[in-house]
Amino acid sequence: MVKTNSKLLLMAVALILALPERFSAQTGANAMNNPYRMVEQWGELPEGILWGSSIGIIPDGKGGAWLHHRSDPPIVKLDSSGKAVKTFGDGMFVQAHGFCMDNDGNLWAGDSGPFGDDASEAGRGYQFFKFSPDGELLLTLGKAGVSKAGTDTFIAPTACAVAPNGDIFIADGHFPRPSTSQQDGDRIVRFTADGEYIDSWGRNGSGPGEFDGPHALAIDSQGRLFVADRSNNRIQIFDREMNFVDDWRHFGRPSGVAITADDTLHVSDSESGKRIAGVLRNPGWKNGIRIGNAKDGSLSIFIDGTDPEGLGADDRGNVFAGLTRARRAGPPLIQKWVRK
Repeated sequence: MVKTNSKLLLMAVALILALPERFSAQTGANAMNNPYRMVEQWGELPEGILWGSSIGIIPDGKGGAWLHHRSDPPIVKLDSSGKAVKTFGDGMFVQAHGFCMDNDGNLWAGDSGPFGDDASEAGRGYQFFKFSPDGELLLTLGKAGVSKAGTDTFIAPTACAVAPNGDIFIADGHFPRPSTSQQDGDRIVRFTADGEYIDSWGRNGSGPGEFDGPHALAIDSQGRLFVADRSNNRIQIFDREMNFVDDWRHFGRPSGVAITADDTLHVSDSESGKRIAGVLRNPGWKNGIRIGNAKDGSLSIFIDGTDPEGLGADDRGNVFAGLTRARRAGPPLIQKWVRK
């Protein structure tokens, strides 16, 4: 009896001691310095085009960005002033999801397919397209309307990132998904730049190397892959051979992740504190963009007053945030944040 009570006492003490650390991490991640301001009304589409949920953002390094949004045309090039100078991809996507640029300047754009049962979208979605910067379709991965984990099919792709050698990583497993879709198998898939399947890793779960709705990808200067494992409220980190390195839970509920050349880590949080499908997501945490160091996981900046899902950042210090909203004429569903 004495031994049992001693164990219970030790467990209680350990829990009490852990509370200040957890509270401090959460509070600190919600209340940090914000040296950024939003550029008002940045973003201008051609007349008659509606803004769609802005999921994919690729900065051009000159103050502008490529945008992949849920409207037609889905792919838009915005110059540094925010004006649209190029558009393409009309009618090709059910749900824009996943956007990256390879070493040759080609754009990879994903389609996660419908989020629920929708007979009108039968035979569409669950693909990744490779475009030239001028909009020429160069390659298609996945089979339209087929939602399952395979070497040539996807469950519901969400994101992509380019490995140091030019291979393409694709995150696969968006939630929610139709009842006809494969309900497990969340994974990371690797292809060559020519679309040849190499390997895949992971399954649905919450352990190391498991995923629950992997939602965004980024690669640091060491070639490590950062996965926004959103429904597990964490970022998972893998080395070049896809060995598990660590998971970080102090960047909120990650919807987007971007890493600049100096290993500055940007993480967008669009869901914390919101009730979605009847469940309160990541309670106690605030929406916004947390900025820190990809090398050691330290946090330094929190951009409050925004709830972006899409995210991009460049080496000039610009941060681009994409909002998820119903289609609208304005204001823009992309935000540009710059240093004050």
